[in-house]
Amino acid sequence: MKRIAGFTLIELMVVLAIIGILAATAVPLYHTYQQRAYGSEAALMLKRILDAQVMYFLENNKFYPEDGSSITIFHSDPPDKQVILNVKKNLNILIPVGHFLDYTLTAFNESGNESCHLQIASAKGFKLFKEAGSEIIWAELNKDGKIELFF
Repeated sequence: MKRIAGFTLIELMVVLAIIGILAATAVPLYHTYQQRAYGSEAALMLKRILDAQVMYFLENNKFYPEDGSSITIFHSDPPDKQVILNVKKNLNILIPVGHFLDYTLTAFNESGNESCHLQIASAKGFKLFKEAGSEIIWAELNKDGKIELFF
């Protein structure tokens, strides 16, 4: 009898089992590193936006947006959306979209009680920080430059 070159069914099943075991151990690690990356990005963007708000307040004596409204930028927004372009123009900062983080920026410009509220939330519903276990990081900035962080 002449043997045909190739793999037996047992050999293929063993290879598939090994690949399955490797994938089962890699997926949880991937999600952990993805969570850390989004948490780091959220913390970095929070600091950058608050720094930009401080600079805007020093120049204009009020926080952005000046009318006291709230600005929300979703992860699925197109990069050329007018709200994003307005934030870039006024705060000199580009809010990244497509990174599964949603941004809400609110300014309270009442005379003598100016403050700014910034919230960054996970659009996927996962926890941004493993220790804190929260899907949201937010901060309040007052006119004296005092920042309170919550997560």
